[in-house]
Amino acid sequence: MLEMLLAIMILAIMTIVSTMVFHTVVRNWTLATEMADSMQRVDYITAQIVYALRSAYFPISGETSNADGFMLLDHNEENDPDESDVISWTKLGPAIVGRNSRFARSPHRVTLFVRSEKDADEDHPAGLIAQVIGEDKFRPDDFDEDDEDNWDWFLLGSQVQGFNCRVLDKNEPFSHGMANWQDVWDTSNSIPRRVQLTFWMKPVDEDKDPYPIVRVLEIPLWDISQNPLKIDEKKKGDGGKKGGKGGTGGGKDGAGGGKDGASGGKGGAGGGKGGAGGGRPGGVPPGTGGGGGRPGGVPPGTGGGGNPPGGGGMR
Repeated sequence: MLEMLLAIMILAIMTIVSTMVFHTVVRNWTLATEMADSMQRVDYITAQIVYALRSAYFPISGETSNADGFMLLDHNEENDPDESDVISWTKLGPAIVGRNSRFARSPHRVTLFVRSEKDADEDHPAGLIAQVIGEDKFRPDDFDEDDEDNWDWFLLGSQVQGFNCRVLDKNEPFSHGMANWQDVWDTSNSIPRRVQLTFWMKPVDEDKDPYPIVRVLEIPLWDISQNPLKIDEKKKGDGGKKGGKGGTGGGKDGAGGGKDGASGGKGGAGGGKGGAGGGRPGGVPPGTGGGGGRPGGVPPGTGGGGNPPGGGGMR
C-alpha cells in the first residue's frame, strides 16, 4: 500500500512539473512570435519614415519660408516613453502616403506624432500618426487649411506609445568627436543635417517595460537648405562650364560652328538647359516662389501646446 501511495505522489509531481514546463514553453513561444511580428511591423514603419525624411523637399530657387523647412515641437524633453514630440517637414514621393495618394506626385507637408491613449477615441485611435496636407505654395487661393477634409490621416503603428526626436546642432554639429544632439531646432526655414528618432514600443509582455527603437539618418538636402549661397555658386559654375563646351566659335568643329557652333548648340553661350540664362532648374515644380499660410503647414491644433492635434478621421 505504501509503495502505491509513493508511486502516485511521484506521478503527481511529474505531471505538475511537466505541465508547468509545457506552459512556460508555449507562453515563451507565443511571446517570441508576437515579438517577431511586432518587429517586422516596426521595421516597415521606420523604413517608411526614414524614406520620407530622406525625400525632404527644399526649393533651390525663389524665396523660402518656414513651410519649406523642418519643424520640431519638443513635447518630450526627457525622452519619456509616454510622451511625444511633434515633427513636420515637406517631402516628395510616395513614402508614407502611398503611390495612389492625391499627394504622391507633388510636394506635401507631413506632421508626425504619437496620440496617447488618453487623447484617443473611436474616430481617433492611439498610436503613431502621420497627417499630410499639400504644400502651401501649390494650393489654390481659396484653400482652407482648417478644413479637415483637406488632410489625410495615417495610423502608422498602434504599438508605438512614445516618440522623441533630436537633431544635430546646426552651428556645432560635433563636440569632442561626438555628435552634438539637440532637442530644439530653431531654424525652421532649413533642414537639419542628421536626425535621431526614438520610437517607444509597447511591450509584448504587459509585465515588461516599453522598449526603444532608434534610427539615425542624414537628410540629403541639408547642405542646400543651410547654405543657400552654394546654389548660386553652383549655377554660375554650371553655366560657365556648359557655355564653354561649344565655345564662341570653337569646340569640336572650329570657328564655323558645325555641331557646336557659335550658337552654342547643346551647351553654347546661351547655356542651353543649365546655362547662365537657363530657365527653371530641373525637378522643381513651377510656381516655387514664396509661400504664405500657417508657418510650416502645421495641422490645426498642433501649436506650442502639450497635446498633439486631434481632428480628422482616419483614411
